[in-house]
Amino acid sequence: MTPTIPAHLTRQLSAPSIEASSNRDLLDLLAKYESLRRRANADRAAVVEIMANDVGGDE
Repeated sequence: MTPTIPAHLTRQLSAPSIEASSNRDLLDLLAKYESLRRRANADRAAVVEIMANDVGGDE
């Protein structure tokens, strides 16, 4: 039996869009990428949790 992984955990994350015309804009872009990285890691951890807890499942 294969566990069901919610689509939002495997959906591709789009890159943030920003026009970088100053150092502040670059720092803002870096912060947005860091936020995406953390979200991706949280999604990966959730998939691992689902897979670990669904092994053998109820039949």
